[in-house]
Amino acid sequence: MIPAPFDSIVCPIDFSDCSANALKWAAWLAQAAGKPLRLLHAVHVDMPSYLTAQQREGILTQWAIVREQAEAHLKVWAAPHISDGLSVVYDVSDAPPVEAIIAAAHRGNAWVVMGTHGRTGWRQVWMGSVTTRTIEQAKVPVLAIPPGKSIC
Repeated sequence: MIPAPFDSIVCPIDFSDCSANALKWAAWLAQAAGKPLRLLHAVHVDMPSYLTAQQREGILTQWAIVREQAEAHLKVWAAPHISDGLSVVYDVSDAPPVEAIIAAAHRGNAWVVMGTHGRTGWRQVWMGSVTTRTIEQAKVPVLAIPPGKSIC
């Protein structure tokens, strides 16, 4: 058997149906390769420069609670899509989504498996595309799963 050319799979999660579908693919690939699966949720909020030190401290305190809640929600949300015995790491990042995905993938010699919402034309230009920017910037393979493409 030829060993997998990656050490793990990173699957970004935004809690959409597209993410759920991509998670099924990522879990299947990780299981087939015998590699761990890293689920990543990125929540980024820019801290305005005009805040006082006390205000920043308060926001950071609240932010720690938000991160804990996001990780707990990620575990519950992902559970129906993950088979028993699969090694899973749950990660919540403060970085913007594209930067968080790329950092996680490059840090762990991982492949990225992510959903795409299938937006085209002006909707993609206006809203941007995390998937497109990840594909453009990543130095690792990115498998983009379009809506409606099932693993089974």
